[in-house]
Amino acid sequence: MRALAIMEARLYLRDPMVLSFALALPLVLMLVFGLPEESSRPSADIGGQIPLETVLPSLALSLSFGMLGAYMLPAFLTEYRVRGVLRRLSTTPVSPLAVLVAHLAINLAVAAVAVALVLVLGGAVLGMPMPENIPALALVLVLGATSLFSLGLLIAAVARDAPAAYVLGALFFFPSLFFAGIWLQKEQMPSTLSRIGDFTPLGAFRESLEAAWTGGSPELLALVVMAVVTVIAGGTAARTFRWE
Repeated sequence: MRALAIMEARLYLRDPMVLSFALALPLVLMLVFGLPEESSRPSADIGGQIPLETVLPSLALSLSFGMLGAYMLPAFLTEYRVRGVLRRLSTTPVSPLAVLVAHLAINLAVAAVAVALVLVLGGAVLGMPMPENIPALALVLVLGATSLFSLGLLIAAVARDAPAAYVLGALFFFPSLFFAGIWLQKEQMPSTLSRIGDFTPLGAFRESLEAAWTGGSPELLALVVMAVVTVIAGGTAARTFRWE
């Protein structure tokens, strides 16, 4: 399993999309929006909160985790299925299930790197305060990763090939960005749209991240939404995933 994970990680990291979209893009957005002095002042657009302490870290991590779940994970697995990699593995002592586990582990590792980079960049370059509620933050990161990656597995299960996986990922990811308050702050949304965002996994993830980062407690509803998505999407993906 260790040898398989190392081999898959080498192949995974050769794809420039991984580093550019899952890691570099969220960090660039943090710099673009975090360097101006306005980011360190209370903003009326977000209810008088300070963007650098609330919106920016949750925005960066939501983008990173969402891209990994919506694009990276399903694209690799569907490509492996179309090329017959999984079918060939079924004739060896290496189970195709081990490939799924390896890719989940790799994506979790990349997500952990994204968290570390946001903490280092935000603290050293932007002067962003560190998270205040560490236990809650850890719980939110785990639930966010499992829910978004379960949706990625579900996309991989139903997509015929990698291009179809990208299309399905986009259909999930871009509306999720809106309802999560990344295109438009939730404070500026109509109450109905803002409430819908509370029931989306990316919206629940971003809101919970922001609450834990500022020392609060995530809403129980958000935690339940992420847990339910994990169970339903993960279970459906396990039942419908095709090896060839």
